[in-house]
Amino acid sequence: MAIQVRSRRSWVWVVSVAGLGVPAFVLRLSGAELEPLVAALIYGVGIVGGAFLLSWAAEVAQLDISAAFALALLALIAVLPEYAIEAVLAWDAGQSFDPAVGEVTREMQRVAANVTGANRLLVGLGWSLVILIYWLRRRQSLDLRGSMRLELTMLVAATLVTFLIFFTNQVHIILAAALIVMYLFYLWVTSTRESEEPELVGAALVIGALPPARRRAVVVVMFLYAAAVILVAAEPFVEALIETGSEFGIDEFILIQWIAPLASESPEIIVAVLFTLRANPLAGITLLISAEVNQLTLLVGSMVGIFSLSAGELLSFPLDSRQSTEFFLTSAVSVFAILLIAPRLVGWRAGAALLVLFIAHLFFVDEAARRIFAYVYLGLAGGLVILDRRRLLQAVGIGIH
Repeated sequence: MAIQVRSRRSWVWVVSVAGLGVPAFVLRLSGAELEPLVAALIYGVGIVGGAFLLSWAAEVAQLDISAAFALALLALIAVLPEYAIEAVLAWDAGQSFDPAVGEVTREMQRVAANVTGANRLLVGLGWSLVILIYWLRRRQSLDLRGSMRLELTMLVAATLVTFLIFFTNQVHIILAAALIVMYLFYLWVTSTRESEEPELVGAALVIGALPPARRRAVVVVMFLYAAAVILVAAEPFVEALIETGSEFGIDEFILIQWIAPLASESPEIIVAVLFTLRANPLAGITLLISAEVNQLTLLVGSMVGIFSLSAGELLSFPLDSRQSTEFFLTSAVSVFAILLIAPRLVGWRAGAALLVLFIAHLFFVDEAARRIFAYVYLGLAGGLVILDRRRLLQAVGIGIH
């Protein structure tokens, strides 16, 4: 009887969380006009509900597919809001660009600002939250040994490519195609791994207990419904958030680089925190790393494709000095973060370092200050290597047991 009661409560919880997305659908389809702050709240709650559904679906999916592939798919779905925002910005950039003139427009600056801000947010806020929450709950270092070899190797490769973007002052069309192929290769490799029996609790447990055919159908429906909620809510949520920010006099650069990504990256960050709170920090940090691989490869590559489609011809995406510096800083942050967790034993100091540096750099938006912060990150990364040269090999899983 007690088991039936718990099962019934779990299903009520699943249905209730799914219901959080309904107001977002109604508001979007009805076209009703609400105060920006109210609209942002409604759409934001819908995104949070979608994040919960995604976390449960990803856990249960590991009964049928590999955990790495499930998390890679989850990361792809969770970053849909960022893709929706970046697609709108890239399309506007293509409309504003004159190939004959070749001048980087204001709309093009927004594209680079958004994608670089989103990636730094994943590391500075997402990684640090998982590391610090785990330490606060367990008072011990996060042990990642024997895991994430593929994910970190892909992140190392994507980071090196991002440095190329800085040195060439553009995202070349050939480079964009290579980035997309790189991500497809990553998805293929994760899909070939064997599935393992995950430890399910709560809502995931009752879903996982269903007969195989019904379980798979429920998981697919949850994935599709959560993706639909996120897609429906993403753009108006960001627009409402930007309008709210404008009313409070927040600078446009801050809105595009930080406020919009904070909203669009919320699904994967929330899901990662939920994994960590449910004693599965490995899934949380793997999800965030997979999301960053996704954004440094597929997102950057697709933004060039949408830009070209909007402009009506195949084009590379040119960058001005400021936007190149933003990519440089993003690469530097990634290098430091990779070397920081390379030994796979990650203590609270690592999380604190990521968080403090992330918060500190938010207050300095001019190009010269951002270059200085990039050098600081690279200097700290160099210090880590000087103290322990094995980190370079450990970054791609060599020497990890």
